[in-house]
Amino acid sequence: MPRSKEETIEFLHTLPLADVHRHFDGAVRPRTLWNLSQTYYSAIPGLDYDGFREKLSYDASRDRTLLDYLDKFHIPLQYTQFFDNIQTIAEEIAEDAYADGVRLLELRLNPTIHRRAGLTSRQVLTAVRKGLRACVRRHADLEAGIIVIAMRNHGGNMAKILLREVVGEMEQYHSGIGVVGFDIAGPERPFPPVLFVDTYALATTMGFHRTVHAGEDEGPRSVWDAVELLGAERLGHATSAGRDRELISRLAKDGIAVEVCLTSNVQTGAVDRLSDHPLPRFLEAGVPVCLSTDNPTVSGVTLAGEYATAIEMFDLSDDDVRRLVNMSRRHTFITSRENRSC
Repeated sequence: MPRSKEETIEFLHTLPLADVHRHFDGAVRPRTLWNLSQTYYSAIPGLDYDGFREKLSYDASRDRTLLDYLDKFHIPLQYTQFFDNIQTIAEEIAEDAYADGVRLLELRLNPTIHRRAGLTSRQVLTAVRKGLRACVRRHADLEAGIIVIAMRNHGGNMAKILLREVVGEMEQYHSGIGVVGFDIAGPERPFPPVLFVDTYALATTMGFHRTVHAGEDEGPRSVWDAVELLGAERLGHATSAGRDRELISRLAKDGIAVEVCLTSNVQTGAVDRLSDHPLPRFLEAGVPVCLSTDNPTVSGVTLAGEYATAIEMFDLSDDDVRRLVNMSRRHTFITSRENRSC
């Protein structure tokens, strides 16, 4: 007898879920931002809370492209320029993830865009680390780490500067929580992987794990280049890889994990419909898949909810689900001696 959605969520909460693709800016509690807007200034004057909340969320009636989706991040940025706010938000994000059944969380952000009030990149990361640590202290079974993002539109040289700024924040230099990986994000088409070859070479030399947003807003060539030019260990989204059998085989052969975010992939136009998503093709070919949320606030999702969606859409068994959870845990960049399997 099929489970109800509530029963499915209950089952999922018995598993140690891992979210390795969750953006800081896209996971902020709306109520926290609203309270900050009352404390500092109103980002958009004249709105009540419900109107404010709508500005943070994807709206199918008006949002069509990746750029429409990315536009949702402008409001949070007005309040994430201050150390205490960043620390509080990071702690709340981790607490929300834990309540959703997440026991391993990689939180990614670009420190540069949170420096407009005078913070340094290292201070931004210190604030995030302190917030995550506060949550981990309450929940001993939670593991957390940070992935630093360079924005594509800032260029390769700025990305290399960022790496040099944050190398001292790597996990091995701190007790338990630190930077575990490096990523590039933002519009793909004007800023292809070839512009970041030297950046990723430097990241490799420094010892950073490497993931790349690729194949979300561009074709399979972008994914090929992320693998062959940048040495990606994981790929953010990579939905267009599903159109290239040879590429799928390459990802499976080399064990390069794809960070799949089902709901946001539909909302950004990476796939037209959920039924078109290449997730089943990835799994059938043996490509490691890390089911993740991307931006819980913007997309209106939880990780357990994304698993429930995958179960319903693609008729996944309990064993399939456990396999997905285990793949995410095995392909984390966080260093741990814990048993990764469930």
